[in-house]
Amino acid sequence: MNNDINKIQEDILKADIRKAEKIWKAMDENSSLEYHLDRMTKEELVKVASKYNVRGITSLKKADAVLKVKEGIVNNIDSVLNLLDEDGVEYIEELIRLKGIKNYKCSELIDANYFRNRGLMFTGMIDKKLNIILPEEVYKILKDKLTDNLKERAKNNTEIIKLFSGMVYFYGVLTFDKFKELVQSYIDFSIDDMDINTLIINGEELGFDYQIEGDLAYHIDVEEPLAILKEQEDNKEINYIKIDKKTLIKASRPDFIEECKQGEKLEKVMGQLFVIDKKILKEEIDSFSIAIKNEVALEEAIETFLEAYEIESDEEKNIFTAELTKLAKSIKRWALKGHTEKEIENNKKTIVNEEKIGRNDPCPCGSNKKYKKCCGR
Repeated sequence: MNNDINKIQEDILKADIRKAEKIWKAMDENSSLEYHLDRMTKEELVKVASKYNVRGITSLKKADAVLKVKEGIVNNIDSVLNLLDEDGVEYIEELIRLKGIKNYKCSELIDANYFRNRGLMFTGMIDKKLNIILPEEVYKILKDKLTDNLKERAKNNTEIIKLFSGMVYFYGVLTFDKFKELVQSYIDFSIDDMDINTLIINGEELGFDYQIEGDLAYHIDVEEPLAILKEQEDNKEINYIKIDKKTLIKASRPDFIEECKQGEKLEKVMGQLFVIDKKILKEEIDSFSIAIKNEVALEEAIETFLEAYEIESDEEKNIFTAELTKLAKSIKRWALKGHTEKEIENNKKTIVNEEKIGRNDPCPCGSNKKYKKCCGR
């Protein structure tokens, strides 16, 4: 078993090395688009061509493929620019300020790959230094294309991607169509002329915490997206919880974890009984929360959590079980469309109580009016 795991890890490492060597090959200080496209493999050229709806690349010789892809980039560059987010526009502006060449930093990996996959920027080594180059033809086009209109579109694109990512955090699984329906109440611009599906797909490439499967996306912590989606569909009586816009934008950040008062209370209880690293405890509570979101049975999730601790008495076990149960009921569940179990239970109690109030009974709010003329209207 260990040998198999080591072999897999070795294969992954070799693949990563080959990929890095391909991306960071030595290059001349040549700024022509044709030169840099020619440095790409045929497979990479096909990938670039797809971004500009250029077909028939695979059947061409390498030299002809390069020319066809170059033509596609120059003639159809707007199709890529119209999908940029604000960070992408800022990255292009930086390259233009630096006259089309800059030293690469590790923090730029996502941006560098994103633009390389679209044939707008290229990576390589010059004098043993990692560099990013904006080809001359692209440089000239982009200088004229970076208008206020493009920047406004990029601002809207950014908002769409972040709102989608935030919703996926709270709902776990979200179809593209459901997002288009939900997002209307958060924005003050029309999405009719926006390629929402491609923006969402680009968001995955830009490092947001979701993965695409067909016409839906799911959070990276979701274990069985189709099962969660089925649970959501079965819960027809439950509407998607309305999360405020600021919270959604905040939740769109990679590695975001929502703070939970009940979780903080559990940390305090555990800290009083055990000598434990706070960071480790927080990670274990986060793992418990993810298990609950994935619809793991409460008893199983509690047992897994408590296995890490030496519980000496039934009394301690009962205390932890009670606290973990409270925590579970306060976790926003994906299957419940972002609601907590506690919220659902309270809503059911409210409905039951309302059903017991007669139309001509005094309103329970204390207004001295009949229920039908007050809260029952």
